[in-house]
Amino acid sequence: MVLSMPRLSGVRRSLPKELRKFLAPLIEKAQSTQTPLYLVGGCVRDLFLGKMCLDVDVVAEGLAAPLAKAAARLYKTKLITHEPFLTHTLLFSDGRHLDIATARSETYPEPAALPIVEPASLQDDLYRRDFSINAIALSLNAEDFGQVWDPFGGVEDLRNEKIRAFHSESFKDDPTRLFRAARFAGRFGYDLEWRTREWLMECINEQLPSRLSGARVREELIPLLMEKDPCPAFRLLAQWGALSFLIPNLKWEKSHETFFSQWLRRNGKGDSLMMRLLILLHAIPYPKAVGCLNHLMFPQKMVEQIEQALAILARLREGALVPAEMPDRKTLSPEVEAFIGKAVTVRQITPRKTPAEQWQRYQDSVPCLCGKEIRNLGYKPGPMFTKIFDALRQARWEGKLRTREEEIRFITETFPLNA
Repeated sequence: MVLSMPRLSGVRRSLPKELRKFLAPLIEKAQSTQTPLYLVGGCVRDLFLGKMCLDVDVVAEGLAAPLAKAAARLYKTKLITHEPFLTHTLLFSDGRHLDIATARSETYPEPAALPIVEPASLQDDLYRRDFSINAIALSLNAEDFGQVWDPFGGVEDLRNEKIRAFHSESFKDDPTRLFRAARFAGRFGYDLEWRTREWLMECINEQLPSRLSGARVREELIPLLMEKDPCPAFRLLAQWGALSFLIPNLKWEKSHETFFSQWLRRNGKGDSLMMRLLILLHAIPYPKAVGCLNHLMFPQKMVEQIEQALAILARLREGALVPAEMPDRKTLSPEVEAFIGKAVTVRQITPRKTPAEQWQRYQDSVPCLCGKEIRNLGYKPGPMFTKIFDALRQARWEGKLRTREEEIRFITETFPLNA
């Protein structure tokens, strides 16, 4: 592919209208305080590629804190400050982020450690970034508005479709970069520059990603999963032998390719982080999957729902679905129902028809009657209600009940009030 670069000499014309309007208050404030300001990172990369940039990063040469606080007032939005890293994030109601950071340099006391950050020049700030294609800046200053700063050849690497790190310690300093290398290479179809590949493989061979905390791994796993198509990135991680750093025991299988492909084509309501986690974890024994999610510090409610879904799938695959041991279908989240409903149709996961038939029987076993209707029959809420609903589900599972009237007759005969 030959990359056609937009003409950026007249930035006011080449920046998308929405982005110009969005940045205008910040630019005006920076110019009034004589704070040099630059658009940086993935947003600039995406502008060169003619893509939309939803999350915007800007760097200020000088302390960014006063500018960030003023911007929060101007935009009337929430400000989150990460003082040790000299970064500030504005969170907008539509889900967008605006990151305002002090231009800074980073030093790493040891491999995989969090960096020590100090204010620095724009060039130092660009050099600390992961890859050259993310180390391009665009001036937002009146005197050189629109000038492209590309000291490390990022534009040329975009043309050549290359992912290139800056130095041999890049992945050792920050092993999370190997996940981002897979994400960008998978998204754009780019190759790793040959030295970058060598440095990445050294990092993997030395097991440096295993030093990362669960929280840091989670913050890389989420954007990997939420890619428009996550398969290419996970395919690369599998080729590199790096999947286990994300999820121990994870292997990239044909069922992943099929499941993701079919699900992404559907593009349904349940396309959430939890749904994609379920697809990723479907081939792992669910106790191990749950332990991994806890290590990664995912929200407990999400972990419980994933455990529920994987446990149901395991029972279906074993042909051991017992209605009395199943949760009430009304308590299942839409993502759990959607996941199971799709999983039983993927032949690499459930090669026999029995799981699909059992799942349909389970869905059909939901009683017609609700609690209020049973109370109207004269039964008081309590342990008896549980027995009644369990008996109704079992009878419907066995095909003995079909209608509301049959359920009423079954209850009054099985649980007589005057007994």
